[in-house]
Amino acid sequence: MARKPLKFTTAFGVTVMVLGALLELGAFFYHLGSMVSAETVFTGAIVLTIGHAFYGIDNLFLSLLLTFFSSIGIGYYVFVQTTSWLWTIVAAIAFFAFIVTLFGFRSSIRKKHGMW
Repeated sequence: MARKPLKFTTAFGVTVMVLGALLELGAFFYHLGSMVSAETVFTGAIVLTIGHAFYGIDNLFLSLLLTFFSSIGIGYYVFVQTTSWLWTIVAAIAFFAFIVTLFGFRSSIRKKHGMW
């Protein structure tokens, strides 16, 4: 079985996902509850989502796990901003649903692209 050549989007996606996860995890424990921590966790969540989009994971469980991890980061940012659990839960669920919808839309475009 021959190995496929490494594409730029795959390498970029993996690199950015690792960077986003490190940002999110590291900032969560750095001055927990501060604005600096919240902004860095937010940045890590967005970077992780961008890496996820570039990599294009076919495994549904892993894809949902990464999206959940990003949603928790967004929820943490909203919680530090508002100190309201209601808005935290609403923001995390809304972000999760938005990203799942976008990735579903992306996959449907990829499937239909062959018919164009």
